[in-house]
Amino acid sequence: MNKRTALLCSILTTSVFLAAPSGNALANTAVNITVRQGARQTFQGFGASQTTNGGTRYANLAQSEKNTLQKLVCNDIQFKIVRLWFDPAQYASKPGEENISKFVNPFVSSEFISTALANGCNKLLLAPGKIPEYMGPSGGGYIHNSQIKNYAALLANFIYKARQEYGVKIHATGVLNEPNDRPIKFSDEQWPIIIKNLRKELDNRGLKDVKIIGPELANADGIAVRVIKAIKQDSEAWKALDGISTHSYNMAATNAIANLIEGTDKEYWMTEAGTNGPENPGDALNAASAASRFLNDMNHRVTHWIWFIGHASADPRDDATRLIRYSFNPFRYDVFQKYYYFLQLSKTFDLGAVFRKSVSSRESNMTWTNGKKPRITVASAKNPDGSWGIAVSNFTDDRFEFVLPNGYKWSNSQGGYAAEDFSVTVFVEELAQTSDKTMKMYRSNSNVNNVYIGDAVMRKGKVTIPNVKSLDLITLRSK
Repeated sequence: MNKRTALLCSILTTSVFLAAPSGNALANTAVNITVRQGARQTFQGFGASQTTNGGTRYANLAQSEKNTLQKLVCNDIQFKIVRLWFDPAQYASKPGEENISKFVNPFVSSEFISTALANGCNKLLLAPGKIPEYMGPSGGGYIHNSQIKNYAALLANFIYKARQEYGVKIHATGVLNEPNDRPIKFSDEQWPIIIKNLRKELDNRGLKDVKIIGPELANADGIAVRVIKAIKQDSEAWKALDGISTHSYNMAATNAIANLIEGTDKEYWMTEAGTNGPENPGDALNAASAASRFLNDMNHRVTHWIWFIGHASADPRDDATRLIRYSFNPFRYDVFQKYYYFLQLSKTFDLGAVFRKSVSSRESNMTWTNGKKPRITVASAKNPDGSWGIAVSNFTDDRFEFVLPNGYKWSNSQGGYAAEDFSVTVFVEELAQTSDKTMKMYRSNSNVNNVYIGDAVMRKGKVTIPNVKSLDLITLRSK
């Protein structure tokens, strides 16, 4: 299934407000969450990507305007990773030719990279987008076996030139973005070969510090499981691979993939989450979708989490891909609601937070995958300062289910459920024998931006959030 199938919410915008329950309102549905004992993955940070087209438009901004946008993303919401799109088919359009200007102009000359780094971003991830046509059969298909080494050398050459000639230090690289959707791709048998070759080509250029991640499939589905298994079965390729990677659209991280890296030293990079279509500020539906996917992924061993686009010039047809849109003459920008959800999450889970596994009495592993999405998603972690963070996302809304005048009940098979309010009790097993903990609570919803809503007391590891409303993100952090 296409990664975007389930995101009907990307074309729905509305305003949702918080209201106090009436005296005769039905009791909120009770959900019990158990945060199981045992440290899992260490969170290595948020990030956002930038396309070459977006970088070209960014070049038209004044330096103060560039700083404003980069500060909002890199500093204020702590998105430290920058994923840079790169087209190998343009870089090496003919055998033996390499043209780095297609990358330099939008990212280096525009000062996109330097301004991002100056405002707090600290990791650059390369996102190769297309294998050159001459490396595969006419009309598409799998890369020629004889060209795999050449493709690896092409990527390594580019990373080396970027560092030596322009001072751009790529920290990690993908192999091919969403390979199943490319005209020329890799077969299961070719994946271990390209990874081993790429590691060798990087090492030969003194780039042993550049990590390799893959396969960056659009969905964490059966295909992703199959490809990752094919890589893992080759011990040399598995050793060369620093981290697995998938995307979070209709099918985010699952147990099937998390289990493949359990007990290993592999990172899990979620290199692209997004929503497509129009969006206006205050859209809590898109924001709750984004927050739920992040929490899902934290429950499934993801270490690095990257939104599609941090900021880009406005596009009424596709603004939902952005956290921030901007326009020129005069310069102005709009911050979308999901930005504030991420702000809230970044203040709950610090870099270096160690996540635990959370399970629900209502929806077990709360897995965001094919079909209806979880009503309540919760994740919890211990921060480096010893504090505990808990986040609760309610992905229910009446636009997912409603009755038409003729009595027919319409239901979005890939969306959420009808709006429902919950009372959520979280039990952290590791804290069952500890003294009371006071936890500060914050809420975001439509035009409600990371608002402090009071303190909750955790007793013997248990704390209750009594009123988690439709599209709420509520977070708690111990003092």
